Amino acid sequence: LLQYLWPSLSDRDIPHHTKTRDEILEQAKLAVQRVKEKLKQVDSKISMTFDLWTSEPGVPFLSITA
Repeated sequence: LLQYLWPSLSDRDIPHHTKTRDEILEQAKLAVQRVKEKLKQVDSKISMTFDLWTSEPGVPFLSITA
């Protein structure tokens, strides 16, 4: 699909799906570390709630409330 939209792209320009997955997981780990560091600075307790759902067209959503 990318090569169809941008014919100038070569296979080497498009990262393999495992590379993309690894990058996403690494960024998620960094985000979790940043949140943990910020929460260590809070003097009070924080309650959190999570909700997951999928819309009728199949779009997934995640809601986090603190």
